[in-house]
Parts: sequence; structure tokens; C-alpha cells
Amino acid sequence: MRFHFPIIIIDEDFRSENASGLGIRALADAIEKEGLEVLGVTSYGDLTSFAQQQSRASAFILSIDDEELAMEPEETLAELRAFVGEIRHKNAEIPIFLHGETRTSRHIPNDILRELHGFIHMHEDTPEFIARNIKREANAYLDSLPPPFFRALTHYAADGSYSWHCPGHSGGVAFLKSPVGQMFHQFFRRVQCR
Repeated sequence: MRFHFPIIIIDEDFRSENASGLGIRALADAIEKEGLEVLGVTSYGDLTSFAQQQSRASAFILSIDDEELAMEPEETLAELRAFVGEIRHKNAEIPIFLHGETRTSRHIPNDILRELHGFIHMHEDTPEFIARNIKREANAYLDSLPPPFFRALTHYAADGSYSWHCPGHSGGVAFLKSPVGQMFHQFFRRVQCR
């Protein structure tokens, strides 16, 4: 089963025709060619609503320009720090990448860098190479989410096994004919009564 957890890209130039906009859209296209969904937005908007989105995302890519840091450094870093803090408050593991020019990385304080999975150097690597790195991190994160029973259930369903030993067969009581089915039934009956 394929679950839908898009990569969320936040870049004010996402829809612009400048070099930054073209670069981030090239990265988004490369990520999509790797088989991942991409959701591109142009601002953080309400931090609280974005923090809620962390449960539906596989990674965040935040774009920051040297111009933003040059014109309003305190405000830009405060917004970035607040965003990363809000996401980390809700989810300590989701990959967060910062996307910018190489010289931009020198202006990012260590407390922010420490919370990131990486800094994407805008003009240093090809979009395809970066997309594969993001895919690897997003997949590792998603693979770490399901607990063992749910993981086994999804693998079993994906395997396409045709089995009559499942709840629902024989009026929903066939599983009671096996010891494991009895344990399963008794466990949930006990939990439900509490």
C-alpha cells in the first residue's frame, strides 16, 4: 500500500520566474521523478497549521535567500527558528532541510543547524542528486514510523496472500477457532471492558 506523505517545500519564489524559483521547481520536479509527492508553498503562513502538517509530511525543505538574510537578518532568523522549533516540538524525527546558497549557510546559527537533516547548497549539486538524498531521508523516516504489528500487516497485505484465516470469514468468528485468534479476541475484549 502506498501512503501519501508529500515533501513540503516552502519557498517564497516557488512560483517566481527568477533563478531561485526555477531552481526550486527543478528540485521539485526531480523529487517527483523519484516517485515522491511534492507540495510547494510560498510562505510559512500560520506556524501552528504547518506544525499540524508534520503528521502528513515526509520531509520539509525550507528555502532561504542571501537577500532575506541581508535585508532583515534578525526577522528572517527568528521566523526560521520559530518554524523549526514548532515542527520539532511536534515531531523530533521528521527530516527538515534548508535550501540556499553556499554563503547563506554561514549565517545560520548552530541552534538551527543542529535541528536540520541537511543544508542543500542551491548551485552545488544537481537536482537529481539532491532528490535522491531527500528520498533516502524521507523513506528512512517513513520506514521508522509503523510499529511492528502494523508493519507486518501492511507487508502481508502487499504480498497479495490469499488466506481464509482472517477475521470476517465464517461470519467473523473463524479466528476464534485458533489459539492465537482466541488470545487476540480475549485481549481486545479485556481492553474494551476497562
